[in-house]
Amino acid sequence: SFTLGVNLLTGVPNPTEVRAAHEALDRAARVVESRGWLGDPRSFYRTPPRVETWDEKEGRAWAQGRFLRYRELSFESEYRAHPALPHADRWAAYTHNQRTYAYVLEHEGESDRPWVVGVHGFGMGSPVVNFAGFNVRRLHHELGLNVLLPVLPLHGPRGGAHMSGSELLTPDFVNLVYVFSQAVWDIRRLLGWVRDRGADRIALWGVSLGGYTSALVSAFEADLDCVIAGIPPSDFPNVARDNQPWVLRGYERELAIDWHNVRKMTHMVSPLALDPVVPREKRFVYAGIADRVVRPDQARALWRHWGRPEMLWYSGGHVASQWKGEVMTFIESALAKSGVVHGGPAGRRAKARVRRRPGSRAAAGRAADSH
Repeated sequence: SFTLGVNLLTGVPNPTEVRAAHEALDRAARVVESRGWLGDPRSFYRTPPRVETWDEKEGRAWAQGRFLRYRELSFESEYRAHPALPHADRWAAYTHNQRTYAYVLEHEGESDRPWVVGVHGFGMGSPVVNFAGFNVRRLHHELGLNVLLPVLPLHGPRGGAHMSGSELLTPDFVNLVYVFSQAVWDIRRLLGWVRDRGADRIALWGVSLGGYTSALVSAFEADLDCVIAGIPPSDFPNVARDNQPWVLRGYERELAIDWHNVRKMTHMVSPLALDPVVPREKRFVYAGIADRVVRPDQARALWRHWGRPEMLWYSGGHVASQWKGEVMTFIESALAKSGVVHGGPAGRRAKARVRRRPGSRAAAGRAADSH
């Protein structure tokens, strides 16, 4: 399974490392409580500055049967971990993570084109993998949209390990606070960069870990035209517990994880603790009924917290979502309903196809969840 494969790749932490992580967890939980972030999680976040300078380089990556040209955008993140929390200095020492990266496919000279910002899942972050996960050829070449794909902290070129994102799988749960708060910071800066290019229609689409992150961003960016949370976790302590490596479960007798403290420490970076500012009719959720990585109750909890917006349940698991035709149909329908469509021939044809497709699956998902 996906979880077993990840556990085998990340190795076995030693007991000393686990004890140190638990001590940091206890300190972090006390800081969160003393700072008032449990009652006011929004106060944990700072408003990021505009992107003033950046670097670009050209690239090519394979996607859906052909090479696509893209630009790699990068700039200094300028994110700083809160100094009151444990290991803030260690987070700053991840030098490879201090630069923000994104892959850009833009129709040059056409400022009226809408943008889709796609936030990837765990273990992704390279152009080839991200292009496949978001069906970039369809979005950019066939639907005529501009596409920007941010790289999450500790992933792709921002990661220093043999597996993209594997630093997140250490016993140190404090990393979760840093990775999600920096992800929100970086994506908000990238959204500002897109707006500075003249964009007036922007959709945010996140998958898995990116769905969780996109839900967080939706609590701060009221001007988004559409937010789509795909196979999203919503309660990370439960996800971590469900997918905990069997080796760490063996430590439970001697080094039991205090899951109450994990929940307290991660409260500020939980989408269930933050109300979205994007209107309900512009929120969309999809999930797999056979997902064993992010169990269906996770997506259902976000759907309820979001006011029960339009939702699709597809027949399948976690990893296979991008291969489901009904998922892409749902995405295109969400974009069309939100006005994130190109007015050219390709966009008009796509919009017409969406109108002709029945919405029974999405409706069935909503009905099933309403009980």
